Amino acid sequence: MLNFNKYHIFSLFFFLLFFSNVNSQTDCIYKGAGDGYNININASQLQNYKASNGSNIYTEFFFYDYMRFLLNYCNNPRDCGSYNSDALLCGIPLKNYTEDPDDRSWMGLDGTKSRNVSYSASGVKLSYISYSYYYFCRVHSTIQYKCDPSINGANATVNHDLIGTCFIELTIYSSYFCQTCPICSTTHGTCNQMNGWCDCDTYTKGINCDQLNVNISSIVGPTNIGGIVTIFGDFSNIYTNRNSIKINIGTLSCNSVYFTPSTSQITCIVGAGQSFQKMTFSDGNGLSSTYDGFYYKVLCSNDCTPGGRCNDTIGTCVCNDEALGIDCKTLNLQLTSVNQTFVSGGQVFLNGDFSKVNHLALNVEIGGQQCIDPKLNSLFTILQCKIGAGEGIKNITITSGKLSFTKDGAFQYQYYTCQNSCSPPHGSCNIYNGECICDNQTFGNNCQFIQCPLNCSTASRGTCDDNTGKCICNNKYTGDACQFIQCPLNCSTPLHGTCDDNTGICTCDNKYSGDACQFTLCPLNCSAPHGNCDLNTGICSCNNKYSGIECEISECPLNCSTPHGTCDVNTGVCSCNNKYSGNGCEISECPLNCSTPHGTCNVNTGICTCDNKHSGDGCEITECPLNCSPPNGTCNVNTGICTCDNKHSGNGCEITECPVGCSTKHGSCDSKVGLCKCDTQTKGLLCEESRLLIESADSTNSNGGTTTIIGYFGTPTSLLTIKIGDSNCTNIKVVNETTLMCDIGEGDGIHNVTIIDDDLSYTAINLFQYINHKKEISNISGGAIAGITIGCVAGISLLGAGGYYQYRRYKKVKLFI
Repeated sequence: MLNFNKYHIFSLFFFLLFFSNVNSQTDCIYKGAGDGYNININASQLQNYKASNGSNIYTEFFFYDYMRFLLNYCNNPRDCGSYNSDALLCGIPLKNYTEDPDDRSWMGLDGTKSRNVSYSASGVKLSYISYSYYYFCRVHSTIQYKCDPSINGANATVNHDLIGTCFIELTIYSSYFCQTCPICSTTHGTCNQMNGWCDCDTYTKGINCDQLNVNISSIVGPTNIGGIVTIFGDFSNIYTNRNSIKINIGTLSCNSVYFTPSTSQITCIVGAGQSFQKMTFSDGNGLSSTYDGFYYKVLCSNDCTPGGRCNDTIGTCVCNDEALGIDCKTLNLQLTSVNQTFVSGGQVFLNGDFSKVNHLALNVEIGGQQCIDPKLNSLFTILQCKIGAGEGIKNITITSGKLSFTKDGAFQYQYYTCQNSCSPPHGSCNIYNGECICDNQTFGNNCQFIQCPLNCSTASRGTCDDNTGKCICNNKYTGDACQFIQCPLNCSTPLHGTCDDNTGICTCDNKYSGDACQFTLCPLNCSAPHGNCDLNTGICSCNNKYSGIECEISECPLNCSTPHGTCDVNTGVCSCNNKYSGNGCEISECPLNCSTPHGTCNVNTGICTCDNKHSGDGCEITECPLNCSPPNGTCNVNTGICTCDNKHSGNGCEITECPVGCSTKHGSCDSKVGLCKCDTQTKGLLCEESRLLIESADSTNSNGGTTTIIGYFGTPTSLLTIKIGDSNCTNIKVVNETTLMCDIGEGDGIHNVTIIDDDLSYTAINLFQYINHKKEISNISGGAIAGITIGCVAGISLLGAGGYYQYRRYKKVKLFI
């Protein structure tokens, strides 16, 4: 507490201006939100109050005989004193208060910048901020009137704190500031002497029990032409007196008042009006209640959805962030520029601000054409989409549901240009794709090249000189357009066949075959694989156990284990009796053959031993392996056995079969395609034909030396030997597939050259010559070319021909010595 003495006496100059009530009460009532407070402060009683230290509290400037404090407002406000009601209390801090008391500043009035009021059952607190600046700041003043029942008016206690330059707090304690019972309605309330409040009946409320107990939650009003008013809330407390309740809206009566039995809704009918109006409930007996939330609706002239809503207090649309316009139907975006595309269409980039619509699914049309796959960049500044072909200037329309945005003439298709104007007069430019349209005789991006006839019949036949338009034909092709194909060896004309120069394919006579009709056919192809055909003579060489001109006769294995079966000498295949099988009917069959490979058959007893995944007498109860490798076969779900098509085999039909008899040394079955894959030295369906060939051998003098042998040798093995005459070549060197080199000893005359590689060999007759004994081939009475394929000899003789031809696919060799 602050003790006052003659040197520290604060003169308080209070101009306290409040509002008053001119109804049945003559004093201003301090009302709070919800439950109010009545705190009586009689200023005239404070003038002679002293502080607890005996110092006088200077109250000579209190010009009121009484005062009551109003937190919110008084009905029909009026001045509670002679001062302007717009002025409010503001403390101005004292200065030089330690100097001569006569030179003190006073606390007085000033207009306020703002006011804050708080209240409680213990008293009232008023806080003010001055309107004017003092000491370069706004002065903050606080005065509190606090209830202290233990202190009577004569002993009022004052607490004063001066905080810095701009803050003053003043608190006065007295029992006169405590809550007292107001004037309770004698009809509807009684004073509670224990707490100083009025206790109201259920029909009323308020600190004096003088208001109808009406609790409104919301109102649905009519338009400005008037109509039905629907009021929602709790009206149970006035329901029993509903027939006497009157409702006024502004100056108009709301007629035909109707309470619903649930007591939560009231309806009435009011006449035309506008804007906000005060709604008043009254019962005709002096009690009333008011509500400030009623207003006449003003309908919007436009449908504001879906981009906004109608503000029915003023009748205009209020748009959401993504929309604008008087009807909120325009997308809220900015389109500043457009990156154009060519007439063939492509990506379009719309530049602008799309941040307000980035959450919407946007649809873009350019000139009525859909621009597909629209998407925004991360900054929402570029809207990208793909447009189809078109031309001219187009409008851009962006939509999302019922919202849209249109910019006229914002897009223009660009035409293409061509390089060098397409070399006129040979071509013209297509402005729709930027490509040259060349005449019939030219081509190229700029029509700068001359076409060759028939394009030289494709690149494999010849090369076009596009500067001259003339063909340069490859080997085996002739004609202006390289359109004719030469047949190999001219089909051995005129004896063995004829050539089709359109295809380069020989049509052989009945007894000949081969690309050049150079082979003589054997009867029935020696019943392959029972024998091998000598293509030079057309005579079969039968394998063991086969005989006959065609190797058609065959013995059966084990003589079919007579009497278990009978032999078919035409096929060499046994026809076994029931319960027997095997190539020689030597196997006693098990039931279902044990559903191989699901079990093992004891051929001596005919009893199956099933694996661990199968059962049954014939091991027939099982799943099909690999599900029969669809679509190569079908599964019998009763037996678990696959039925494969004629090109596949294996338990799961997983094996693609090759033709029977792939050479074991020179070929292997490619089960993926079902064909034999030959090594570099063989060919044919079964890799049964040798590709070895000798075209030439360099001569040496009689002392011998190194000879170079030209032909085709594939990839020789380590078993490769070369013989010239009866002499073996030494120091054999494989240069590549077509060149061999070796050293030969001394000798004379003309000799055969033979190459032998494992089971393959080839002999060129009279091909090598010691120089001292060179002879013309034309003097040789006869010659033979021998080829051995897979252990069998093949040869061809051309007598008195003055030379010889040896042909292999893609090679024509004409040798003379």
